Amino acid sequence: MKKLFLLIAAATLGLSATTSAQAAGATFKLCTGNSQLNYFKAGHILKSKSSVAQVEVVETKGSLDNLDKVTSGECDGAFVQSDALLVYSGRNAKAISSLERAGILYQEQAHMICNRNVNFSRMVDLNQSHTVAIGPEGSGANTTWAGFVLADKARYGKVNTDTRSGLRALSAVADGSQVQCALIVTALNSPFMKVDAQKQGDRVVLVGTDDRDMTKTAKDARGQFVYTYGEIPAGTYPAIQPTGTVYGTKSIGTIQLDAVFVTSTAWIDAHDREYDALLRAFANAKTDIAKLAQPQ
Repeated sequence: MKKLFLLIAAATLGLSATTSAQAAGATFKLCTGNSQLNYFKAGHILKSKSSVAQVEVVETKGSLDNLDKVTSGECDGAFVQSDALLVYSGRNAKAISSLERAGILYQEQAHMICNRNVNFSRMVDLNQSHTVAIGPEGSGANTTWAGFVLADKARYGKVNTDTRSGLRALSAVADGSQVQCALIVTALNSPFMKVDAQKQGDRVVLVGTDDRDMTKTAKDARGQFVYTYGEIPAGTYPAIQPTGTVYGTKSIGTIQLDAVFVTSTAWIDAHDREYDALLRAFANAKTDIAKLAQPQ
């Protein structure tokens, strides 16, 4: 009887282990971005909602680095800017076909802050006498600027660029001697724009990135338009937005783009059931992820 009990117990434990292993499902390595920014945080939100596919959040340098890692097999999926797909397809058209768009996280805006002495109100007035800080290769702003150049090389190809980013770029713009503007691609009300940039309000101002031609010319490898036109509402950043004609601040025209979830088709083909569950987890996570792009 004791032997029979032990056999039953062993079988039960074995079944339990098998069930647990099945429940664990496949590992899904998700490339995100800097650990202090929204993509990394969004990755952990998705991880908390996923049980069948075990999400492993990977910190990276940014969208282009993410695409390199997914196409090389280092990651199984990634959060990227939609214009990164445009830029990457120009460099590796074959690799981009191995990715599937799984959904949209939220919209991001192209914020451009300039020294108050530049004396223009729109990005289209930039010329060869100006230098714009766009961050290092692979960063969000650098990728978006590359998208601008691809869409209108005659206009943006002649503008000087600088790889400074973050507070270093902001300080350089406030000084104005070497760098006159900086491009920051982020959702509305990010802490950098809401707090850090506004502290320099006596020296810097937002200018419009509303090059409407951009929304008609920039397309990704699938022929989809990359940019849409929108605005930064009046009063969003009162210390750095232009003053209205009567009172308060004016709204600012801006280019908008999507933050996109992409997945390797090779991983999808190998994990059909887990991918369905991952998509369900993403749908359940979207409300919390969207809050990352809202005022805190």
